[in-house]
Amino acid sequence: MLEALPGFILGHISQFIDILAVAALFYYLFVYVRGTKTMAVVQGLIILAVLYFICQYFKLITLVFLLEKILFVGPIALFIIFAPELRKVIERAGRNSPLIGWLLPRGPEVGQATMIDIVADTVDALATVRVGALIVIEANTPTDEHLVPGVELDAKLSQRFLESIFDERNPLHDGAVVLRGGLLHSASNFLPISESKLIEEVLGTRHRAAVGLTERCDAVVVVVSEERGELSIAYNSRLARNLSRAAFREQLTALVEPNEMYTTVVPRPAFM
Repeated sequence: MLEALPGFILGHISQFIDILAVAALFYYLFVYVRGTKTMAVVQGLIILAVLYFICQYFKLITLVFLLEKILFVGPIALFIIFAPELRKVIERAGRNSPLIGWLLPRGPEVGQATMIDIVADTVDALATVRVGALIVIEANTPTDEHLVPGVELDAKLSQRFLESIFDERNPLHDGAVVLRGGLLHSASNFLPISESKLIEEVLGTRHRAAVGLTERCDAVVVVVSEERGELSIAYNSRLARNLSRAAFREQLTALVEPNEMYTTVVPRPAFM
C-alpha cells in the first residue's frame, strides 16, 4: 500500500496544488486583516458558516434558508463596507510581492527604523523652536474613513520636507500629516476630536485630535505642543505626554516597530 502512495500523489498533484494554494490564500488573508475591523466580520462569517452546516445536518429548513441568504449577501457587504481596508490589504500585498517588485520597480521607500529617526529628529527640531505639529503614523487600519482628508502627496519622507510642512508660511501647515508605508501620504488632514473626560483641560485641540483618532483606529499619533514645546504620543485612546527626547524615541520605536526581541529589552510604553 505504501508503494502505491507516490503514484497516488502524482495522480492527484493538481488537487494538492489547489488545496495548498487555497490554504495559503486564506492564511495570508487572515494575516493581513488581523487586528482590523475586517477580522471581526470575517470571524462572524465563519461562525455563520458553521451554524449553516449544523442546521443542514439537523434539517432545520427555515434557518438554512435564512443563513443561505445571509452568507450570499455577507461577502458582498464585506467588500462594500470595508473597501478602504481591503484596498490597503491589496496595496500591502502588492508592495510585498517580489514578482511585482521585479516587473514594476519603484523608487526606494523609507524603512520603519529610518522613519522613526526622521520623525524623532523632526519633532525634536520643531519642539526646540516651539512649532506645533501633528503626525499620524498608520498601522494596520487605514485612517481615511476617520478623518477629513487634506492634500495627497505620496512623497518620499525626509526631515527637511516634514519640517517645511509645519512652517506657518506653508498653506499645508494647519492639520495633520499622515505617514503610510514609509511615505508622506498626505498633509493638512483634520482628525476627529475626542470628547474623553480623561484628557486634562489644559491640553488643546491637537492633543484631543490625536486621542480622537486613536479611539477609532490603531494609528500612532505624535504631537508637538506649540505653547510648551512638549512631545506627546497618542495610541489606543491614551496619551503619553511631556516625554523627554530619549523616552519619546524609545516609546515611538516600541509602538511602530514592535517585535519580540525588542520588547524583551525595552518595556512597553506606559500611557496615562
